Amino acid sequence: AANGVYWISPKDGAVVEKKFTVKMGVIGLELAPASEGMQEGTGHHHVVVDIGKKGYVEKGEAIAFDATHLHYGKAQKEAVVELTPGTHTLTLQFANAKHESFGKKFAKTITVTVA
Repeated sequence: AANGVYWISPKDGAVVEKKFTVKMGVIGLELAPASEGMQEGTGHHHVVVDIGKKGYVEKGEAIAFDATHLHYGKAQKEAVVELTPGTHTLTLQFANAKHESFGKKFAKTITVTVA
């Protein structure tokens, strides 16, 4: 498989509850807690809610800390996300210990509908 990130769940187009579990994967880089500092070839997952058309955070750009940018800096592979009812995009974005994005190659967007 090519290097990048992938969604284990939910699947693209899924209908989910208000609170649902996301499961995230990565190929070509290793998961490491942000607290361990900068290490070559490592990083952690982020989920960006309703990112817009572009679909990724530009390589080297720091990922924001706010309600729509969910950080999994303890190297989590799964987490519970809570969203408002309606249709949302979820963008999985891998970034380094300083939360600097690995760019388009390490981003994957899906659409979910919260029932």
